[in-house]
Amino acid sequence: MRKQRNEITVELRKNKRDEHLLKRRNVPQEEDLDDFDIDGDFRVQSITLSGIVQGASSDNPMIQLSAVQAARKLLSSDRNPPIDDLINSGILPILVQCLERDENPSLQFEAAWALTNIASGTSAQTQAVVKASKC
Repeated sequence: MRKQRNEITVELRKNKRDEHLLKRRNVPQEEDLDDFDIDGDFRVQSITLSGIVQGASSDNPMIQLSAVQAARKLLSSDRNPPIDDLINSGILPILVQCLERDENPSLQFEAAWALTNIASGTSAQTQAVVKASKC
């Protein structure tokens, strides 16, 4: 009984610590990602990579910011983020272009954060970011 109680207590502490770290990193919980409101009238129930890429390449600054932010959150929310899937989706050149948008510092910030998360993966993933930045 005592051993089982200790194991449960340790598990609860680990879960609480993980929750606290996610809050400090400003990462939404899984249920927060269900409704993704881009500009008030366009609502996506589940965020897809193609939807993120489409939104990130939009001419509307609010849609673009929301999509880049969704990509960043997707990369930040998981212990094994879908870095390769995002690279294969073709979002890297779009994120690099977002860095050039001087009129929108929030977009630059989110794009830089997403690119940093991608570059922090394997060496091949880092090379993909470097290659995209040279184009």
